[in-house]
Amino acid sequence: MKIGIDIDGVILDTERALRFYADFWSYFTLGKDRIKNDDFTQEHCFGWSEDEKADFYENQFNTITENANLMVGAKEILKKLKQDGHKLYLITLRGYYREGEKAVADKKLKQIGVEFDEVCWAVKDKVNKCKDLGIDVMVEDNPDNILQYKGEDISVLYLKEEPSKDVVMPNVTKVYSWMDIYREITKISKK
Repeated sequence: MKIGIDIDGVILDTERALRFYADFWSYFTLGKDRIKNDDFTQEHCFGWSEDEKADFYENQFNTITENANLMVGAKEILKKLKQDGHKLYLITLRGYYREGEKAVADKKLKQIGVEFDEVCWAVKDKVNKCKDLGIDVMVEDNPDNILQYKGEDISVLYLKEEPSKDVVMPNVTKVYSWMDIYREITKISKK
């Protein structure tokens, strides 16, 4: 099977690091406190202007990536999926806004020790990229991205370790860990 995998929030725990660095930067640099907690994108939790948002991502995103841990179980399950004969494709928006994001992420991905069949950087339209590659299953954490798969013949595993916006669609299964991902891929591959 061909498996598409997002990087941020799926392989790298950048969301947890992003929450800390956004809060730290907003509080100590801008003097702005958090105004809400229930938004997937951190900049909306602080009421940042477009310039503040651009400044944060330009100056902090590589630090966030460097300090992000691998998601628990990602390394082991990615290796197991390769051993099982699946093809693995990284499909990410990373690198679309800032070229330097790729090098930092690539360095982190080398820690996994898995050879990906293809790495697709700066992908704005993941659905069409999945179609072009013949992806059977996409592992994603962003609810807005997942909604774009509505009506598509691509199974989506929605990885969320924390309470999150529900996405209810026939082709979407919510998973909570890399073991859940492995179990679901095994079920799908047997169909």
